[in-house]
Amino acid sequence: MRQFPVTAAMLIVLGGVLPLLMGGWLFLAGIVMSLPHLTLVLLTYGGCLLPFYGAMNWGFLACKPTIILPKRESLRDKRAILLGCFAFLWGWLAMGVGASGSLKIGFALEIGGFLSLILLERLANRHGDFPPGYFLVRVISSILCVIGFALALLSPQGQF
Repeated sequence: MRQFPVTAAMLIVLGGVLPLLMGGWLFLAGIVMSLPHLTLVLLTYGGCLLPFYGAMNWGFLACKPTIILPKRESLRDKRAILLGCFAFLWGWLAMGVGASGSLKIGFALEIGGFLSLILLERLANRHGDFPPGYFLVRVISSILCVIGFALALLSPQGQF
């Protein structure tokens, strides 16, 4: 596979910086006042970002030039499809539960989804499913997201 492009890597990491900044703001400003709209925006962003990261696996499938795949490649394709479906369903589940029920449960589900996606992509990376450099960029972006969602989860939201 080709090297992962630098501009795409910067956009992926930038996608992880936004939840970190918003979660930090929710944690710091949440001490003084409640920010329910920003909390819902962050939950929705995380619920959409997780399926996007899963869809990137589908994008790697679409860029293959072969039409008739060897047997080993079909296993790789199944792993990528299942990984994308997991991320899609888990992200929408977290967003739905958080928006209709408890925001804190939604953030906890998103944290679990991002950490699970790191573990699943690590297994796929060991099988050589990703271009060089992609997995490191994804781990950095996911860790930034998890820290931001953890800060939002721990935010007191004006309860003092």
